[in-house]
Amino acid sequence: MPKRASRNRLMNILFLVLGVLIVALIVVLILMLANGGATDADAEAEQLKQSARYVQGVSVGGVDISGMSYAAASKNEDIQRLAQDAVTGFTYTFTINGEEYSYTAEQLGITSNLEVVLLEALAYGNEGDGAKIREQKATAQESGVDFALAPYADEMAVLEKLASYEPEYNAEGQDAAVIIGEIVGKEGVTSLEELEGVTFTEGVAGIDVDIAALAELISTNINNKDYSVIEAPAEISDNIDIETLRENTQLIVSFPTSYEGSSDNRSTNVEILADIISGVVLEPGVVWSINEEAGPRNAQTAATVGWKEEKGIVNGRYEMEYGGGVCQISTTLYNAALRAELTIEERSSHSWPSSYVDEGLDATISTGGKDLKLLNPYNMPVYIVAYTDKEEKIVTVDIYGPPLAHGYTVDFSSTLKETIPPPETVYHYDATTLPNGDPIEEGKQVTWVQSRIGQVWYVYKKYLDAEGNVVDSWLYYTESYSCYQGQIYVNGPDPALPTPTPTA
Repeated sequence: MPKRASRNRLMNILFLVLGVLIVALIVVLILMLANGGATDADAEAEQLKQSARYVQGVSVGGVDISGMSYAAASKNEDIQRLAQDAVTGFTYTFTINGEEYSYTAEQLGITSNLEVVLLEALAYGNEGDGAKIREQKATAQESGVDFALAPYADEMAVLEKLASYEPEYNAEGQDAAVIIGEIVGKEGVTSLEELEGVTFTEGVAGIDVDIAALAELISTNINNKDYSVIEAPAEISDNIDIETLRENTQLIVSFPTSYEGSSDNRSTNVEILADIISGVVLEPGVVWSINEEAGPRNAQTAATVGWKEEKGIVNGRYEMEYGGGVCQISTTLYNAALRAELTIEERSSHSWPSSYVDEGLDATISTGGKDLKLLNPYNMPVYIVAYTDKEEKIVTVDIYGPPLAHGYTVDFSSTLKETIPPPETVYHYDATTLPNGDPIEEGKQVTWVQSRIGQVWYVYKKYLDAEGNVVDSWLYYTESYSCYQGQIYVNGPDPALPTPTPTA
């Protein structure tokens, strides 16, 4: 029992001590709140203001305040006027990305240092050890000590003011841009900016000013009486300026093909698609489809876009279709893209070589089927400009963008590797209609599929110097065209068979 009683007494003492500590802590907190969270320094300053007098020989801004109390000095009209003069007409200037910003004292929340100076002057000869106090009083009495009035910056007040101006400083970065309107292609032009319908706009640098750091810098400098122009701490984005844009919108390649001899309908289709792709912008890393750009070619779009019916290759033969002949545009673009060293994501050759371009270098397209897809491998946009000379029947595709890094001109050529003979033509005798249902006149024959040889072509890529000399050449790819077995339908008997004997 005695041990248990002793233990209980110890616990009671511990609880009592803990309770006293908690009460003491609460009292301290109440006192701190009552004093507005004042520090020891604040309390000492307040005590100094209440009890001390300015020593003999101390002045503020040239006004003698010897023997005055803090309250009297702070209300002195001459000192008040001088404090106001210290900030009247004061301006502070800083730059952001080279642009100057100037503000008055009021606009930056800057006041005079009167309160600080009055407290410093009051402490002079009143604070410190005995030797320091005697030395300061002697100096003041013998030669006088003046405390100058000057602008004063409270960092939080400056920060609050700067925050209100932040929209003036910060800007979302914007690259210089190309605005394409009704673009008009033109022979002999070497820069996109030269073309009618093209406008270049200046870029805007992205700016993000560190307002807190700027407020600290301004306050430190002003309070150290350093009023020199400073550069505001800011993050400036690296946007594309207009000169960089001009350097990267040069003519890379111009590739023409002729559609001379084309029917009116085919010419119309060629000219429509040239207009559609002209002004297309290939952004870096984006795959672009000519079929998606052109849209379907059918009876419905013929009424809105203007497509005409013309022959196109279908299943080894020519058939009428809307937009027949547009493959000349895809082929011309393909050749320009090759020479601009764009990435060819998708491309198909025709069933047989085209007459308007070297063998192996054609590119067919069809609604809902074969497509030409290009990818821009550069870090800058690439611009397609297509135009037609309707009198000379020439269509040209120009590609503008960053100059080729190697500095050479790119070209292509092709060489026939081999030919493949087609199977023997098949004759369909005693046929009264073709596969599409069209009738065949009695005694007549109709070629449904033309017999064609197959071909294999080597396509070479070449680098040419400024004088047109080949500095490098290599096999780029092999292109094959299938052979086609002829199909002829005859409304009549097979002449190799015996003529039937008429019955009596």
